[in-house]
Amino acid sequence: MKILKSSITNCLYLLYLGGCLCTLTPVLEISQGKLRGLRSAAGVNKYYGIPYATCKRFQPPKEPKKWKGVFNAVNMVGYCAQAVTYFHTYTEDCLQLDVYTPEYAKPEDKLPVLVFFHGGCYYFGSKSQYDPEFLVTKNVTAVVINYRLGVLGFLCLHDVANLGLKDQLAALKWTKRNIAAFGGDPDNVTIFGQSAGASSAAMHMLSEKSKGLFHKAILMSGNSLSPWAFNLEPIVPAIQDARKLATVPMNGDIEKNLYNIFAKAPLPDLLTATAGIITSTRYFKYSPCVDSNFTDPFLRDAPYNIIKSGNFNKVPILTGSTDLEGLLFYGLHDAKSLKDWDQYFVERLPSVFSWCSQEDRKVIAEKFRSYYFGKKMVQSSVRGIINIYSDWLAEATRDAFSNLMALYSQQPVYNYVFSYQGGRNFATAYVGKSVTPEGASHMDDIFYLHKPLGQSLPLLNSDKLIIERFTTMVTNFMKYGDPTPRRTKLLPVAWPPSTTNSTYVMRLDHVLSVIRKSQPVPARFFLDMLCTYGHEGYVPCDSRQQCNLKQSYRYKSIEAERFTSINDFGHWSIHSQLPFPIFPDMP
Repeated sequence: MKILKSSITNCLYLLYLGGCLCTLTPVLEISQGKLRGLRSAAGVNKYYGIPYATCKRFQPPKEPKKWKGVFNAVNMVGYCAQAVTYFHTYTEDCLQLDVYTPEYAKPEDKLPVLVFFHGGCYYFGSKSQYDPEFLVTKNVTAVVINYRLGVLGFLCLHDVANLGLKDQLAALKWTKRNIAAFGGDPDNVTIFGQSAGASSAAMHMLSEKSKGLFHKAILMSGNSLSPWAFNLEPIVPAIQDARKLATVPMNGDIEKNLYNIFAKAPLPDLLTATAGIITSTRYFKYSPCVDSNFTDPFLRDAPYNIIKSGNFNKVPILTGSTDLEGLLFYGLHDAKSLKDWDQYFVERLPSVFSWCSQEDRKVIAEKFRSYYFGKKMVQSSVRGIINIYSDWLAEATRDAFSNLMALYSQQPVYNYVFSYQGGRNFATAYVGKSVTPEGASHMDDIFYLHKPLGQSLPLLNSDKLIIERFTTMVTNFMKYGDPTPRRTKLLPVAWPPSTTNSTYVMRLDHVLSVIRKSQPVPARFFLDMLCTYGHEGYVPCDSRQQCNLKQSYRYKSIEAERFTSINDFGHWSIHSQLPFPIFPDMP
C-alpha cells in the first residue's frame, strides 16, 4: 500500500492529466481505517487507489489489510500487471478501486451506486482510464475497479479459473460493506461493464456467489452469450505460451505441468510470453470458463443452461452496442494480419465451434467466408471485415440475449444502439475518416459517460447534449429501474422495455428514436450459424449441433498440439496500435 509523501507531487501529476484542483476531502472511516481523497472543481469527491483485497499469483483474493492513521486516497495511477507498454508501472497485488461521490454526500443520503468493470479483452485496461464524473454530478456514487487480467486473471486449468471474476466479486463485497460511508446505498447497486467488462457483469448475473450484491445491470457491447465471452479451448494458448518459457512435458498431468511453468516464471518473463492477443474471431486467449469441476467454482454450468434453468440473479437490464462495432477492430489490422486471415480462416472460427471436427470446421468456415466476403480476398473487403467483427462483437447475440432475459427473468430489459458521431468518438477517429461506411465504432459510446483519464476535453454543443441525455438515462435507470420514467424536454421519447417476442431499441443519435423489431434481425446469419453448429450451452438458443464428430480440446493433447503448430497467426501489436485516448503514453 502506498501513501503519497507529498500532496504537492500528486497535485502536479493530476494537473498534468487535466484533472482536479487538489482540495482534500474531509476524513471518513471505512472497515480498513480512515481515509481522505480529493475534491474536483465540478464538486465531485474522488478517492483513488483504495485496496479492496490482496492477492498472490493464481490464488483467490483475500481480505484487505487495515492501516493506521489516515490513508491518502489521492494516487490516481494504478494498474494490474499486463503486457502493455503504455502502463509503465504495475504490480500483481493490484486490487484497488476508486470511489466517486457528490461533494457533500452523507451516509444517510443512500445514493444509488454504480460499480464499473472496464473492458480490454480480459487482457488489458485499468480503472485509471475512466472517470465517471459526468454520472456522479447527477447525484449518484460510482466505484471503478481494477481486476487481474490475462494469464494472471483468467488462466483456466489445474483448479485455477476465473480469478478476475472473483476479484470483481471481492470488490462487490467491499462495496456492500463500505459504500454507505461515502453516501451510497448498498441495497441499490448497479453493475456496469463495457465489452469484456459487460460480459463479466453478465456472468455475475449467472453466479450464485454474486447473489444479493447488485440490483441492476448495464451491459455495453457484450454479454455472457457473446461468441468471444468464453474460450472453450483454454489449453491451446496455455501450451503455446508456456513453450516460450520452458519445455512443456506432454505426458502425465499436462495441466499441472503448464501451471508449474506459469507459477514459477518471473513476472516480466510471464508477461512477455503471454503478450499479444488475437484480433481474429476465435477467442481472447485467457478468458472466463465454466469451472464446475474446480474447487470453489464461480460458474457451475454453461451460460445458456443457467439462463434456461431460471436459477440466476434476475435484475433489470440496460444493454446495447454501437451501430458499427467492427470498425475499431478493422483499424487494428495491418496487411500481414489480413493476409493471415485468408490463410488461416478455419482457425479464426470462434471457439464455440471447437467441438467440431476439422472437416466440419472447414465447411463452417466456407459458409462464413462466402457470406461475408463472397469471392473476394479478406483484405480487399473492408465492409466484410467490419460486418463480421460487428456481428461477432455484439450484433449476433445482443437481441437474442435480451429476449432470453425478458423471458426467464421477468425483469425489464432496455436496449439501445449508439449511432451518434461526435468529438468523443475516439475509436472512430483512430481508424480515420477515409474508412467507409461511417458509424459509431466499438468503444465510441463509453466516453460520453466517462471522462478519459479524468481529462476535461473540449466539447461540441451536440456532444454536451448527448452526454446530458445519455447520463440522465443511465442515472434514471440506476435510481428508478427505468431510463425514461417520464417524458421531458431533454428526453421527449419514452424508452419501452423489450418483451420475449419484440425488441424495442432506443437509438441514441442527434435525435432520439425508438426502433421496434419483431425478431432479432441484425447478424441473422451469424446467429443461425451459432445455433446450427455452436457448442450447446454457449449460444443463445437450443443448438442443433450438426457437426459429425465431437472433440474435446481441453484434455486431448494431440489436438492442442495441432493448433500450437500454427505460428501465432493473426496477432497484432497491441503496444503500438491502440488509440491515444484509451492508452496515453504516461511518463
